Amino acid sequence: MNASSTVLDHSLPQVLADAQRLAAAGEVDTTGLDDGPLLFDVGDMAVLRVTGRDRQRFLHAMLSNDVAQLEPGQGRWATFNTVKGRTLCDVRLLLVDDDRKEGSLLALLEPGADQIFVDQLNPFIIAEKVYFEPAPEGHGWLLAGAGADGVLQQAGASCPSSTLFDHVETELGGCKVRVVRFDRTGSTSGDLLLLMSPEDQEAILQALGSIQRGDRNCLEAARVENGQPRFGIDLTEGNIPLEAGLKDRAIDFNKGCYIGQEVICRIDSMGTPARRLVRLRVHDSGVPAPGTRLFREQKEVGYVTSSVHSLRAGGPIALGYVKKKNNEPATTVLVGDPESQREATIEAHA
Repeated sequence: MNASSTVLDHSLPQVLADAQRLAAAGEVDTTGLDDGPLLFDVGDMAVLRVTGRDRQRFLHAMLSNDVAQLEPGQGRWATFNTVKGRTLCDVRLLLVDDDRKEGSLLALLEPGADQIFVDQLNPFIIAEKVYFEPAPEGHGWLLAGAGADGVLQQAGASCPSSTLFDHVETELGGCKVRVVRFDRTGSTSGDLLLLMSPEDQEAILQALGSIQRGDRNCLEAARVENGQPRFGIDLTEGNIPLEAGLKDRAIDFNKGCYIGQEVICRIDSMGTPARRLVRLRVHDSGVPAPGTRLFREQKEVGYVTSSVHSLRAGGPIALGYVKKKNNEPATTVLVGDPESQREATIEAHA
């Protein structure tokens, strides 16, 4: 490690490897998403089934967003935090069935985060009836890009409403599949996540016909272009969720107590967190690796989390954390060693 890089605080090696591979990939073209949807294998996503009569009440008390008010077919993005407000993991929760005894939720997490989620929640389960197990519909494919809804409907399946994380069970190729309005790329229209049994994959993919497959670098590049943070690289245990811009997306300030609430609410009441995740345009042909330090006026002010040489953006772009008083849009920072004079401009908060 050289002086221009920092040790990233992460607990998910696969997510870090995705970010490192993206930075080293050379120019990545995501413009194909404008011409029609691409199909991405996201089978490494962890999918848990949560059952037990106390599941909804328990998760509502533990997580940052309102779980108690969920109705079947709805979902929420939430974070699970330490008492100091740091992010242990994030989770997309989908209410499948609200029957108290027989119903269930699905918990969607980054690869490897399921173990963190379960291990950290289990000590809080005293007399509550809450159980976690791998979901039968545990394999995911993502349909992302222009016209995704039309393509899926043409194949004979139903689509959920346009509200993020709404979901519906439908059929493709004679097999059940759950379609979720998802946020993997950060697209304004929302991606479509298809959750299925691994045994049904072949029949469902055949029913989708000849939709072009997209590679992982294209998927990752799209989310960086759209400023979509990913847990395990852009949001880690070193961050509170406010720093990653999750205030209006994964936190409910009216729901009552949850772990870390006091710290998160106090920081929000002060106006701005100590640092913010921002989108950077790098004025150089080189792509900064995840962990590269950022400087301003000879002082270290942050670091890069995700980066890519984007054909759409016309050069290198990145997500990264920059300290307060240095992170307003149009601010210039130096990337890496201050003597190198490689400049980057903050385009927006993520």
